[in-house]
Amino acid sequence: MTPNQDAAKQAIRNARQALRRGDKETARHWAERAASLAPGMEEPWLLLAAVASPGASISYLKKAFRINPNSRRARDGMRWARQRLRDHPEQPPPAASPPKKPPRWRLSFPALLVTVVVVSLIWAGLSGVASPTLAFLRGSVGATVQPSPVPWAEVEILKPTYTPSPTPTFTPTPTVTPTLTPTITPSPTNTPVPTATSTRTPKPTKTPTAVPQENAAPPAAPASSGAKRIIIDISEQHLYAYQGNTLVYSFVASTGMNNATMVGNFSVLNKIPNAYGSTWDIWMPNWLGIYWAGSLQNGIHALPIMSNGARLWAGYLGTPISYGCIVLGVVESQLLYDWSDVGTPVEIRW
Repeated sequence: MTPNQDAAKQAIRNARQALRRGDKETARHWAERAASLAPGMEEPWLLLAAVASPGASISYLKKAFRINPNSRRARDGMRWARQRLRDHPEQPPPAASPPKKPPRWRLSFPALLVTVVVVSLIWAGLSGVASPTLAFLRGSVGATVQPSPVPWAEVEILKPTYTPSPTPTFTPTPTVTPTLTPTITPSPTNTPVPTATSTRTPKPTKTPTAVPQENAAPPAAPASSGAKRIIIDISEQHLYAYQGNTLVYSFVASTGMNNATMVGNFSVLNKIPNAYGSTWDIWMPNWLGIYWAGSLQNGIHALPIMSNGARLWAGYLGTPISYGCIVLGVVESQLLYDWSDVGTPVEIRW
């Protein structure tokens, strides 16, 4: 018995104990760890099905059936999950509410200046004093201020603008505050050392392919049959997706700095359309969780989005630059997310 199998069995025992206590979150944590350590065991997938939503339960039970087609527990669990799905159809999750916009007076200094002038003119008019700037104000007060967009949207952040009518005596100039984007300098990595347990799979010679455009329609995966599997080569900074013996996708990737990405055989534990990393305050679209690193989970995802809306590590793909995850381009990560399933094997190697 391998150390991974011993650790997986201990994780299964911990998950069962938590399930008896009614602690589903702890049970899910240990079941996912067991599935990461020993994806070929049936028990972790049965435990994950017991604590998941009806739709996710069916995906986990299908994985258990592939491991043991004659499993009575998986068959009974499938009937139970489908009955739950009929009784309580799952609804799509509600869209996240955008953060509150700051008060309009904070967005533009020229708008505040116009407000002060308007109030002064009204006061002067009420007191019977003629104002020499009234003509200017009538022609320039209609300028508009555009609100800031949602901080984590995938578009560029627009700055508030103001264009008053030109006059010979007064020309307000809008104040532009530049948005600071952090510069990430990749740390040098050590010379890769081959791992004794890794098994290299021959790959076809790569040929340069055009990078998909942001607005281009994603190409369909080629028709193929057989089991799906994902291979991540750290030395090449590349990801390969196979179905049977057919190479479906070949993408440039970035792994962890200073060898932070673990090598070994894992599988897709979960799929989240847009995961939030509270440790770094970043959003990670098209999340595919693959293994646990302490209390955190590492996975495959698109270039992260920072709180100011900018893409972290943009322009560094093909270089070890992440905190441990495998990072893909935006279009490439969407293709892999749609193609892969929960339970798809993932091999990470040098």
